[in-house]
Amino acid sequence: MTEISNSRPVRPRPKLRTFLVAAFLIVFTVFSARKVGFSFSTFWEMWSNPLWEKFWPVPWEWIFDRHNVVDPLLETFQIAIISTLIGCSLALPISFAISSLTTPNRPTYFVTKAVMNIVRAIPDLFWAKLLVTAIGIGAFAGSWALSIFSLAVMVKLFSETIDGADPRPLEAARAAGGRHAPSVSTGVFPTVFPAYVAYALYVFELNIRASIVLGLVGAGGIGRVVEAQRQYFRFDRVLGVLLIIFVIVLVIEQVSVALRKRLI
Repeated sequence: MTEISNSRPVRPRPKLRTFLVAAFLIVFTVFSARKVGFSFSTFWEMWSNPLWEKFWPVPWEWIFDRHNVVDPLLETFQIAIISTLIGCSLALPISFAISSLTTPNRPTYFVTKAVMNIVRAIPDLFWAKLLVTAIGIGAFAGSWALSIFSLAVMVKLFSETIDGADPRPLEAARAAGGRHAPSVSTGVFPTVFPAYVAYALYVFELNIRASIVLGLVGAGGIGRVVEAQRQYFRFDRVLGVLLIIFVIVLVIEQVSVALRKRLI
């Protein structure tokens, strides 16, 4: 009869390579911090800045005025909704074309993937500045900039989900003589559609945050209000707007998380 050993397993010793990698990261971090002028004293010296006195008290009467904050907030929601619908709608066929599982052919896969890599490499803030210059200041330019941003994020997330889908229903549909598009719509799309909706909610949540940043370059929304008040050093109004934005984003995030849990 074999005896059962009660001894604990021996803990593996770290390899020399692990120590070398850790030492390299520490040295490189210290080197980078010195090059950029990083100093730990900044964490406590920043609180002695006299500008902090301008953040309080918050003028709530000005904040809750319809023309000052409420209307720009509504414009921010409109930008986020329109850009989410446009970006996610365009991302649906592109994601199937860029996935190795459902692409119709190799040339389509490589061309689509190359184009989306270029689109994803350009930051959303640059798209906003470019479109503001080409179209003009306002929500229209911001909507197009965030539509491109939504497209890039959605294609990246959804195409990877398609890659991980079960290939057997698609293979069965093709074996039965089905054409490419009907086979994909019946063999893959039903299994990944809940993830698509969940990602769309996540992109909408991102667009609410991004539309605030894009407003700083004239792309419409509440970001234009924040930038205008910052230029006039009305930091009390800026703090009030940021508090409202924080509450709204927190509520949207909780609702989005709850909906995504039900879908996936």
